[in-house]
Amino acid sequence: MSAELTEFDPFGTFKEFFNGSSVLITGGFGFVGSNVAKKLIKLGAKVTVFDLRTSESVESLINYHNLREKIEIVEGNLSDFETVRKVIHHGQFRFIFNFAAYATVIEKAVESPYATILANTMGWVNVMESARTAPFKPDVVFLSSTDKVYGEMDGHSYQEDTTPLRGIGVYDAAKLAADVLGKTYSEVFGLPTVVLRMCNLYGPGDFNTGYRLIPKAMLNLFSGKDPVGPELYFDAIDHRSDYLYIDDAVRAILLLSMHPECRGDVFNLRAAVYTTTPHLLRTLVLAAAEIVRESDPHRADQIIQNGIVVKVRESESKVVTIKNQHLDGNKITLATGFVPEIEFQEGLRRTIKAYRTFYQGLREA
Repeated sequence: MSAELTEFDPFGTFKEFFNGSSVLITGGFGFVGSNVAKKLIKLGAKVTVFDLRTSESVESLINYHNLREKIEIVEGNLSDFETVRKVIHHGQFRFIFNFAAYATVIEKAVESPYATILANTMGWVNVMESARTAPFKPDVVFLSSTDKVYGEMDGHSYQEDTTPLRGIGVYDAAKLAADVLGKTYSEVFGLPTVVLRMCNLYGPGDFNTGYRLIPKAMLNLFSGKDPVGPELYFDAIDHRSDYLYIDDAVRAILLLSMHPECRGDVFNLRAAVYTTTPHLLRTLVLAAAEIVRESDPHRADQIIQNGIVVKVRESESKVVTIKNQHLDGNKITLATGFVPEIEFQEGLRRTIKAYRTFYQGLREA
């Protein structure tokens, strides 16, 4: 067993459970989906990945870790019901994980509201309806939801069974509808859905550098000959959010899938840290400079001198931002025993080292 797998699964519990199982991962070329696929492959699962773009040129862990030959790849659109139905009806999947989404950032959702709703709501309905009518019934049909379904936070945290769902942005509302329909398909049809409301995830393999905070910061710091300061929008200076390292998120997803009592229910993902956006970026900048200093002190000095670049969002922007987002994680801990194992500082260090190596390789190619 590799050192990485030993750290993730020290007692072999995950391997014993998933080894030989047939698994479908929609959105498997994306950040979360590819990390789940990578882990399940190591656990011995038979993995099929369904995604809209699956070529060798796609920026994904599937390609960068040479996983293509270890999985079945299906290229298709989740909003195409007939395609989804054929894949699920013929696959005899024990586990179905839905990470497929259009516009996983709010800026893109505002630009394409119809496509966002079609993919994020109806795409999920297509998965559930196909699983409901399949001759082989899956044990788990999993939906990756979001903390944005709650909208602006009134109290100290969001709680699954008492906090109203008030997501009002396009992306938020589309995921809210999918979230609620997951519960409906469980209660009405007995489909074994599990809905996990995610916080902000970070770590190696997230190539959404156009919008997401940490990947964009990594691009600025390491992709060019000289580093550029990470960007912070002025209207986000007082924002506070949850953050969790991707390996912990994968472990939470697999734990929920292993517990039959979790089926038909909704869970918040417990985070490792709840912090402000400026503090996050400041911590990232200091950690990046420290890591770089030993081999490239000049670049480290540049990173510190550049600091953080504050930007003002365009006045006509229709983006709806949420100031405070904090998920109460007691329910998932009580149900599965999940608690984050990778501290925020350690997760950032792993992330910085991975992106630095990646971009260094691109610059030298």
